[in-house]
Amino acid sequence: MSYVKKGDGPFADQLELFANGLPAIQKLFGLTDDEIKSAVADAALNRWAFEVQTQIQKYSPSITGFKNLLRHGKGSELLTTIPIPPVFAASPDLVAADDQLRFTKLADKIKANINYTTDIGIGLGIEGVKTPFVPGDGTPNLSGKNANGGHPLLHYTKSEYEGVQLWKDSGDGKGFVMLNVSNHPDYLDLSAFPAAGVSALWKYKAVYLYKGAVVGNWSPVISVTVVGV
Repeated sequence: MSYVKKGDGPFADQLELFANGLPAIQKLFGLTDDEIKSAVADAALNRWAFEVQTQIQKYSPSITGFKNLLRHGKGSELLTTIPIPPVFAASPDLVAADDQLRFTKLADKIKANINYTTDIGIGLGIEGVKTPFVPGDGTPNLSGKNANGGHPLLHYTKSEYEGVQLWKDSGDGKGFVMLNVSNHPDYLDLSAFPAAGVSALWKYKAVYLYKGAVVGNWSPVISVTVVGV
């Protein structure tokens, strides 16, 4: 369905908006208590799962870097702290699989009702509202991980842009220098590794390109730990 949000975060927001808006239209649309309870339970568990996943993803680079230093760091280096793992909130009640299917079935039922209006749909988050593309407002959502023999694999959402400029700080005292231009959402940094067994923290940032010019805002700086082989 065109109104279903694609990203996990936006979809979690959409389920919550939808569930919170149902009580106000229950009588007008003939919704049952069970339908509303189901939508509320789906939204709660979906939000919990998304937040837990986000916490794990944020923790992963720190424990990976710690593990790499533990295994490959120089003998004179001291590991003084252990990365603290996240603490998860208590999980809501379990629901059946495929909450998106339940969401679209109930949303389609509401949209087919004679009382349905576009304003009601916007309030429930089931009307597609297209955001105008403004090149100067863009900020690349740059991310990175180790792949293909330990080389950093960078990723961003291209949208309607031509691509990005990628800048890199290799930790050599030179600060950020331009690495390359990427016109594809994925970029593999094949720069030479440090000496065998030596680890390094490589930092990256990106800015969008549109019609041959740099536009928008710099992405937040991300880091990827590499180890010489």
